Amino acid sequence: MWGFTPVLGKLISFKSLDLVWWRLLFSAVSLFLYLRYKGVSLKCSLKDLGHLFGWGAVVGLHWFFFYHGIKVSNVSVTLAGFSTITLFASIMQPIMLKKKFFWGDALYGIIIVIGILVILQFEMRYAMGILYGVLAAITAAMFGIYNGRLILKHDSGKITFYEFLGALITISFIQLWDGNLLNIPIPTGSDLIYLLFLSLVCTTLAFTLGVEILKRIDPLTVIITNNLEPIYGIVFSLLIFGESEMMSGGFYLGASLLLIAVFSYPFFKRKFSVVE
Repeated sequence: MWGFTPVLGKLISFKSLDLVWWRLLFSAVSLFLYLRYKGVSLKCSLKDLGHLFGWGAVVGLHWFFFYHGIKVSNVSVTLAGFSTITLFASIMQPIMLKKKFFWGDALYGIIIVIGILVILQFEMRYAMGILYGVLAAITAAMFGIYNGRLILKHDSGKITFYEFLGALITISFIQLWDGNLLNIPIPTGSDLIYLLFLSLVCTTLAFTLGVEILKRIDPLTVIITNNLEPIYGIVFSLLIFGESEMMSGGFYLGASLLLIAVFSYPFFKRKFSVVE
């Protein structure tokens, strides 16, 4: 589901801030209705509410960086930058969750950085797309890991709802600062269809499941698995957009390094982290 979000981001004609604003509004409303139907309590202390809203702001910035990268470059380039999420997550998890640092995480992070540098050597005209993809990776690693702590105390639906609400408030303030809050375009036609699919399926459902799985798998492992998102996204974009997503051989060389790191990491960690 997440692998299809960058394709939808390119298909939707709205600017990145407007796209994210509508995505969050539709997602928050749909999730609220679902939680009320299921009878899930949304009661929360002011302290916990502040934490959830704060991390929601990070979620909002993540989606802005992600879609802005697609708008200024293309899907493939932004996803290549986003794949650095493993590097940042490997550094953040021991600090944020007070877990033992595994040296292999940093090693794989370095391999991923090398892959990015190879891509940049051949695709410098898309440097801004890489930059926004990396910023999206940093913010995603932050809330992805911290949600591993929040799930110990709160229902996944509650976490998702308040983070969406915090993200919506954050994006609304940015729109207000830019003087655009009252001029956000109303989605119609294909934009409305794509936004609804993006919000209901690729956001509300996917995000809630992503938080729920943290009860069973540690955040870094989930994030490593989420590195498959760039693979799906690049394949989908090539199939749908064709030539506009075709890159140089150097891009695919760098991307191949990223794929090798993603697929070999679980086996590497299983073998060496136990020994440590």
